[in-house]
Amino acid sequence: MQVQARENLLVPIPVRVLHSVKETPDSITLTLDLRLNHKPGQFLQISVMGVGEAPISIASWGGSTTTLHIRQVGNVTSALGNISVGDTVFVRGPYGNGFPMEETWKQNLILVGGGCGVAPLRGVIQHIMRHRADYGEVAAFLGFRSPSELIFQTDIERWRKNVSLNVSFDAMEEACSIKATEGFVTELVRRTEVPVDRTTAFLCGPPIMMNIASDILRDKGLPEEKLYLSMERLMYCGAGECCHCMIGGHYTCVDGPVFRWNEIKEHVRE
Repeated sequence: MQVQARENLLVPIPVRVLHSVKETPDSITLTLDLRLNHKPGQFLQISVMGVGEAPISIASWGGSTTTLHIRQVGNVTSALGNISVGDTVFVRGPYGNGFPMEETWKQNLILVGGGCGVAPLRGVIQHIMRHRADYGEVAAFLGFRSPSELIFQTDIERWRKNVSLNVSFDAMEEACSIKATEGFVTELVRRTEVPVDRTTAFLCGPPIMMNIASDILRDKGLPEEKLYLSMERLMYCGAGECCHCMIGGHYTCVDGPVFRWNEIKEHVRE
């Protein structure tokens, strides 16, 4: 039976796993029987009984199910990697501040994602695809360490029909089945001509990637108030109570994880 998120976001709800895909050697994508009303860029707290709880970015937008991409790096995320279709996980949320889709109406968009940071941008692209006439040019730059680290391959091929899509791999260690270039995604952004008038940029990925990409885009003429970064911190409560996720006086779980560059620029390189 499909579940809808409750009004009390602090109460975990049981949700059934509908689908599981092993994307890379250390990551999976889960589809949950959960309908959400959320912004792209928000996150859920997902828990496995007897193991613990972890914040996971939502990798989908709209529809009757919810998708999560999970990199297996700790006890909870490793346990989620062993979840089978039909099993139950516990979810609370959605939490946080997402990407400002309502502020980008009729504007151009630049999306830069690295590794598992592509997951929150998947929800952004799904939103764009369902409202394509509401946006101008859309240029997406997605970077991965190698072809074996590629995620959402089927989606990427579909997105090319409506989005200027650029994929790069740090190193081409093996044959690649999609159109891509070798090198860092930041260099791909640097050498690609992109619009900067009436343009907003969304970045998500490793801090060094976002720092370099931010500098490149601002050097190209993008105003810093049009630049948004999805930050990652230890987020336990989701309600701004535990104070583990502070960035310069801001709670990442409440005021973020998506921040405007000029709100946190003094702290973004910490």
